[in-house]
Amino acid sequence: MKIIYLKLAAILISACLFYGCSETTDSTNAGKRYVYYSMSESDGAPSADAGLYRYDVSSGETVRLANNSVIHVTGVSKDGTIGFEFKGLEQIHWKYNPNNGSVPLSYPVSTDKDYIYWIYDIPYLTNSYNGNKFAYFIGYRHVETSDLYKDKPKLVILDYLHSSTKIIEIDEICKSFVNDTSIEGVQPFNEYILSSNDGKKIWFLMNSFDISGHDDVVSIGISDFMLLEYNNDKIKPIIKPDYRIKQILGVDYPNERIFVLLVSLEDSTIFAFNETDSIPVNIDYENFSNPEQFAKEKSQMAVWSDDGITIYDLTTMSIKQNIISWGRIDSLYQGLAHKKNKRLSFSPDGEYITFALPNINDMYNYDLFVIKKDGSEFKRILKSAKVGIPVISSVIE
Repeated sequence: MKIIYLKLAAILISACLFYGCSETTDSTNAGKRYVYYSMSESDGAPSADAGLYRYDVSSGETVRLANNSVIHVTGVSKDGTIGFEFKGLEQIHWKYNPNNGSVPLSYPVSTDKDYIYWIYDIPYLTNSYNGNKFAYFIGYRHVETSDLYKDKPKLVILDYLHSSTKIIEIDEICKSFVNDTSIEGVQPFNEYILSSNDGKKIWFLMNSFDISGHDDVVSIGISDFMLLEYNNDKIKPIIKPDYRIKQILGVDYPNERIFVLLVSLEDSTIFAFNETDSIPVNIDYENFSNPEQFAKEKSQMAVWSDDGITIYDLTTMSIKQNIISWGRIDSLYQGLAHKKNKRLSFSPDGEYITFALPNINDMYNYDLFVIKKDGSEFKRILKSAKVGIPVISSVIE
């Protein structure tokens, strides 16, 4: 089907003014290291505080980049580019660069008046570490139905280096991997899709289901799940349909091993998969936070531990070093809960960590911190706020 792409350049200036996006267009941001974080009304943040923020690790300056509720921020590329998602706005997906400001990601438009594309409101958005590519899912459905189980999901890949957009058909390819002939549809599963550093590979989870004979969503027959890889215009299964797949946790980027949680009636196990084999991971699931706890440039990840925050060596699957203890945190900042949560991220170069801890008396308000991997330069950058998952950059090129 021929696709017409929205031409968004004409609205960029007015859009940035509306959303509160502004930034210089020179190279003064080179050599900086930033923490990005979001606040959303859906998480209880006041509308006056909702938005996207950037903290300069060196100067301590905080800049508000967007004025509406932001629910998701991607990892940070080499040049400081991130992707982010607005809540409840028609234009959900945006990219931000410290030198060029914010730009909306383009959406395809159907040429068939009886069918529309729509954007999943779950944060299915990823970017490559080289900053050139973004990927997200869209649904394709008849205008007379709102049933997402009748969608034909597609993967959109935006290549800014070559000014190209690809729309990859997913449903028929995925169904070809399933032996059950009753399977009629598939949909994205789990909130994360992940990109290789160069953007050539995209990893994501899909599930399959049988909609025949069912009148409501509750009775839909969910079948198996699969871990898929997009590479060179092809999609192939890294894990073939398996009911045990529950979550994609992150990637050991130098070795391109994808960490996945498998759950059965007998046990829960984390495995690291690549194209040829899989290895069990002896790290407890509760120590995982979000995919940005994996460093892009090193085979390492930052994790919560019983003692505080620790770096794991992913080559040996063992502790590399302890970063900071609960005791040290308590000695400097009182009233915080020792609660492992999603708000822990590693800089791509493996040099800095940002994390947030909730208040003992209000578990929905967080203090946000940054610390160097050797335990130095530990400081609080935000107090008692409805902060989302923070991410931190390497030194920007």
